[in-house]
Amino acid sequence: MFRCLVFFLIISSSAFSQRLVEGTIVDKETKKPVPFASIGIIGTSKGTSSNLNGQFSISVNETDSLKITCVGYESLTLSPAQALTIVDLAPIVTQLSEIVILDKAINAKKVLRKAFANIDLNYNDRPFLQQFFYRHYCKDGAAYGRLIEAAIDVWKTSGYRTFQHAAGEKEEIRVTQLRRSLDKTEMAQGHDPISVGNILQADMVAYQTDKRSEHMSFYTDVSNLRTDFDKYDFVCKGITYYDGLEVYEITYQNKKDSVLTTTGKYLNLVDIKGTVFITTGSYAFVRTEENKSYGTNSLLTSTFYRKVNDRYYPYHFIRQGESENADKRVHSVHLELMSMEIQTNPSMKIVGQPPNREDLLSIPYDSTFWKSNSILKTTPLEDDIIRDLGGGVSLDKQFLRYHQFEMNTRKDGVNGEEKFNWLLADSKGNRILYLLVWSGNLQSYLVDVELAKRLQKKYRNKVTFVFLSLEDDEKRWKEVVEKFSLYTDGIINYRIGSRSKVAASLSLPEAPGFVLVSREGDMTCAKRPSDPLLEEDLLKLIGDL
Repeated sequence: MFRCLVFFLIISSSAFSQRLVEGTIVDKETKKPVPFASIGIIGTSKGTSSNLNGQFSISVNETDSLKITCVGYESLTLSPAQALTIVDLAPIVTQLSEIVILDKAINAKKVLRKAFANIDLNYNDRPFLQQFFYRHYCKDGAAYGRLIEAAIDVWKTSGYRTFQHAAGEKEEIRVTQLRRSLDKTEMAQGHDPISVGNILQADMVAYQTDKRSEHMSFYTDVSNLRTDFDKYDFVCKGITYYDGLEVYEITYQNKKDSVLTTTGKYLNLVDIKGTVFITTGSYAFVRTEENKSYGTNSLLTSTFYRKVNDRYYPYHFIRQGESENADKRVHSVHLELMSMEIQTNPSMKIVGQPPNREDLLSIPYDSTFWKSNSILKTTPLEDDIIRDLGGGVSLDKQFLRYHQFEMNTRKDGVNGEEKFNWLLADSKGNRILYLLVWSGNLQSYLVDVELAKRLQKKYRNKVTFVFLSLEDDEKRWKEVVEKFSLYTDGIINYRIGSRSKVAASLSLPEAPGFVLVSREGDMTCAKRPSDPLLEEDLLKLIGDL
């Protein structure tokens, strides 16, 4: 149980009479950070949240005051314009479950049922706009392979009046700012461009499965707690405090579930454990946590709520999970969504759906926005991301480079020669290229094309495979590319044409042609993908031989 906290502020001036306030919230006794505390500007719906290391930043006016709340703490009000020092908080001791209220033991099931029944009283049941900061990163083993950050607007058309079983059904979603790295993970081709719906569904108050399930499933994206209520056991652990209110702490766990296999043995299914924090007076959810596991797969979901104008809104979502590939390598994902501001004016309504890859490409990288707005503070893992994703290149440069890379490797047959020349220049010192030069309908060397796809999958983070077409007709090129799925698994395709300078410089007698480009930019004739010795050449360039 946290006893108290230390608050340290650094205030730096910026344009438009705004100050960027940065601070760290830690526990006084243990010196450990206090993560996911709510930091709100009093009198507004603007706010931020502390990160895993207790750090936060928020843009404020000189006259603004901040309110900090977190389950297990007394609320704290601070004026950013004043010089602040360490603030000791009175300890809050959790009352154990043995406590009796009005001579009646706490009934955990009854409390939870009341909380679900009171959703329309505790949460905004009218349309509203919520502006979020989004962060998403992935890892293969210990190495980071992907980072996305965005500013996202969500218009909740029906408020919290009805339950939904998937995000996006009754919301309008718009991405206004974006920055991201190249995707170097092994699952790159299976990744959604951006997973807004996935993290929104961490909101247990808004999303529940709509049908009772025969068996519990690990793969449902939303909670089934309300729908399959009788399949869980509940325990009230005691009473703690949040924002001056008493709060029930209730844990739950699904009852053991198994299925009979063809071998006559029973297979244990998903294991689900969670904790909900519910106010004793209004029965409002203020925090939810759930941990699901199935075999080597796991998923942890947390959601935090704060009150704004007598209604509760989510201010921080977290969803992180791990899955094991067939070769025993672990892929992990971490998603966060943090509320920056809430608008209840109907005129603020937006229209939009989660963007696809092409939509995201139309959003330019705006470094000024990221330096001057309230976002979730990064943690020391930033150094690891810089190392793993960019080889030491700063995040700002990585984000700019990503946008350039996407614009020059997009799926069209326009300006292929110009784009290929950009890729050659960008690859120098960074990546190895394997070029497959083709023309016609590919039928006579289709085996080499398919084997090149397999090699791309095997060496995707070490060698970039590029298909160069000598086709002069763009329409014909598109037909062949679609027919043989040449964009499969991250293959880069360019239509350079038969009369281009690139085609002449390759000095190939006829198609197909095969060329290796080293990291230093040196070009040499390469073996065909159907030649078993090609892999030996690739490994030499990679440095594994």
